[in-house]
Amino acid sequence: MATTRKASEDRSVARTYRAAVRIGEDYITIEETVTLPVDATDEDVTKAVDLGMRIYQAQREAVEAQISAIREAGGAPAPFTVRDPDSPASDKQRNYIAALQEDLAWSAEQLSAYAGEQEVDLVTMTKGQASTFIDGLKKLAEERPAYRGAAASSQPAPRPAAPSGQPADERQLQALEKLARTHSISLEDAAQDRYGVASAQLTYDQAATLLREFQKNGQQRRVVAS
Repeated sequence: MATTRKASEDRSVARTYRAAVRIGEDYITIEETVTLPVDATDEDVTKAVDLGMRIYQAQREAVEAQISAIREAGGAPAPFTVRDPDSPASDKQRNYIAALQEDLAWSAEQLSAYAGEQEVDLVTMTKGQASTFIDGLKKLAEERPAYRGAAASSQPAPRPAAPSGQPADERQLQALEKLARTHSISLEDAAQDRYGVASAQLTYDQAATLLREFQKNGQQRRVVAS
């Protein structure tokens, strides 16, 4: 029996909860991990989650308090500026985008669609574009619950979708036009070939699909060219 119990204790499930705090161009990530055996009872899970929640919140509050103290001691901060905003996005920025994508539980397609709506090319974006893109992702991440239960589903949570058949919004059409020009694609031909309608008649879902395809085609062309 002792051997069976040891084997059971060796099998466990872990959940990590993460928050990212940005200070200038630097990023601080705080984490708290809850680990439980696979045969944990509901009471064990509840206690572990409650404890993890308290530790996680305490860590975050401590970091935010330290940041507030530093800012108060240093007076009003100077407006944040990105060094060399027109140079290619840094590895640090790309890694932070990947971390925020994980926090949002987004797939690569969801991230590409959001980038298209923001008129950002994930392959060729500059430091300035990456900084603005990170701010947008961080705001979305902060609007999500800061802490997910240990039993929460691991399925990616999609961004809220517009009702089926709703016309494409102006931001989508502008992003499509910009990507079409950048990648030398005829938006009208693409809309006609794909859906048999003019670009101005695209639905929200159709425009989102074309945005993903334009992003993917642009990435493939760069890979071939390199």
